[in-house]
This record gives sequence, C-alpha cells and structure tokens, in this order.
Amino acid sequence: MKRLSASIVGLALLLSGLVGCADETSGSTGSQNVSGAGGSTIRIAIVGKGISDFGTLVKNGALAAGRELGAEVTFNAPDTESEGDRQLNMLQSAVNDQVDGIGFAPQDGAQDGAPAILGQAKSGNIPVVVYDTPMVSSDVPLATVASDNTKIGGMAAEETSKLIGGKGKVALIVNGVVGTAALRRDGFVSWMEKNAPGVQIVDIQNGEADPAKARDKAQGILQAHPDLDALVGTAEYPTIAIADEVAAKRASTKVIGVDSNPDVLTLLREGKIHGIVTQNPFNMGYQAVRILVEAKKGVLPTSANIVSESAWVTKDNMDSPEIKQITG
Repeated sequence: MKRLSASIVGLALLLSGLVGCADETSGSTGSQNVSGAGGSTIRIAIVGKGISDFGTLVKNGALAAGRELGAEVTFNAPDTESEGDRQLNMLQSAVNDQVDGIGFAPQDGAQDGAPAILGQAKSGNIPVVVYDTPMVSSDVPLATVASDNTKIGGMAAEETSKLIGGKGKVALIVNGVVGTAALRRDGFVSWMEKNAPGVQIVDIQNGEADPAKARDKAQGILQAHPDLDALVGTAEYPTIAIADEVAAKRASTKVIGVDSNPDVLTLLREGKIHGIVTQNPFNMGYQAVRILVEAKKGVLPTSANIVSESAWVTKDNMDSPEIKQITG
C-alpha cells in the first residue's frame, strides 16, 4: 500500500467550503462522489462523545472534509458524555451498517465495551480512526487524532510568561490530578522551569472539575497572594471561576485559560480573560474523515498518532475566520 503524510491540512483552505448544519445529531454531505474499490460512494460514520459545542465543531470539520473529498459523512452522538451504553449502540449500528470507515471518540463509559465492537469492524474490513480520546485497550484504530495536552500546558505557560513580562508570581487551578489534567499541569510547570526563571509558581490547586470548588480555590489563592501576577485555569470551569473572582476583587491579576465555550468566549470579549489556549475540534473531525477516506482507497497514515494543533485566542483575534472556525 502507498503511504500518506500525516501533516495537518491548512484549515484556512476550508473556509470557503464551510456551511452550517442544522441537525445536531447527524448530517451527511457530498456534492461529488469518491468511490471505493467497488465503485460506490465512500460512506463515513462519525460517532461522537456527546452533543456539545465541542461535538458540533467536530461535526462541522467532518462534514467539511466530506464536502471537500466528496464522501458521504454522518455524525451521531449521545446527548451527554455519560451515556456509554448508548454510544456503544451507535458504534454497533455503524458496524452493522457496513460503512466504509468509522471515526470514534470514546466516552469513559464506552472504553470497556468498545474493543469487541471495533474487533467486528476490523473483521468487516472497516477502518477505524479514534479522535479526541485514545482507545488504550484496542489496537484496531489506524490512528488517533488528538490534542497534545502537555504542549497545551506549555503554550499556556509561554503566553502567561509573555503577558507578565517574564517575571512575577503565578498560580494554577487544574481540573483533576490524572490524565489530561495532569498532562496540562506538568506541561505548564515544565515550560516555566525551563524557560522562565523569573516566574515563580506559588500555588497549584485542584478544582476537581467542579465550578463551585474551582471558585473556592480561586478565592483562596487570591486571598493568600494579593500580589499575584497571573492566575491560570487548565480547563473551562477553573478559567471561568478565576475570571469571575478576579473581576469581583477588581484585581490586576492576569487571567489565562484553557479550552473554550460560550461563557469563556463572553468573558474573553469583555476583557475579563486575557487569553485562552483552545483545542481544535474542527480539525479533529476533518482529519478523521480525511484519513478514513484515504484508507478506503488503500493509503494508510504514516503515523498512528496525529496531533491536532491548538491555538492561542485573545480578544484581538477571536473574530478572525480561522479562530471562529475553531471556537464556533
């Protein structure tokens, strides 16, 4: 088989083809046909984690790839990200439908049951690409398309250092102590230690992925360090909590965050957040479909791990077409 470079396709080239989709759970597109070995249109099924702002952007990217490549793409996902059994049913349906490729973002509750279904996909010669969250218990997926969370933490640290002139006191509120949260925390700390000797990390607190707890932690840090130069949240909840607390105290502390949603973007526009590092769900959907279409034509990715690059978003660039494509 031929091998295809896994380099990331320039997102700006997709803007002219991006069209909004009304259906929140599924969609299909394809003005021209890409044919598989049998001459029929290539059909790609994307099974997402849930119906959310993130999921909608993944779907937009997947459908944009379908339009560009002429494939028929469908997107289905449970209402929430805590319905593992329902997501497994959707995955099983895609396999039963004998589609030409499956993109899958496994929920935590689907990790145990998914390998058996993915095994069926392999037996049926259906290529699978995982995105957003790796499937550690299966070797079936051809590739995983996901963010580099250590690098996200490093980006947040670098931009924080720039905002405070490379010196001062900073603190961090994380969204947990394992997995993605730990990678972002460690990436932040490592970058500061290597590149910003004038920056002192005075505290790291765990907001436990809980808005109320994150706000309590923000209050405590600001009270203990009234001279704090920057306070950073490594996910949506702590970012919002930090912004609210800094605004309430009318503090001069810089607010930096990771990930976006409508509330985060509103605070960014109001100047209560100085910048965020955001993932690129649009690109995850686009890359998943691209890889699956190429795989059906016999061209495999050269890497099993494909990084979906993140972006630094500020009030100044948040309305640019490239950033709007990422954040919605």
